[in-house]
Amino acid sequence: MDIATFRKDVLGLTQEEFARRVGLKSKGHVSDIERTNRCSPKVALLIERLSEGKIDAADLSASVAMVRKPAKPSSSQAA
Repeated sequence: MDIATFRKDVLGLTQEEFARRVGLKSKGHVSDIERTNRCSPKVALLIERLSEGKIDAADLSASVAMVRKPAKPSSSQAA
């Protein structure tokens, strides 16, 4: 589910109300996130928490995705 759909259809919030819920200062920031599907790790985690996991923070932040990505076994461990 994308952020705009979740914000409007599930929460019934305006961009301004959603911004306040995740600690952003402007609805413009929410608009940017909805358009690019990218944000800071902190905001991504807040959105994930607000959505109760329906929106994955790793989909919004490459940094979160990198931390959550399972480590590949090294060639020396594979044997």
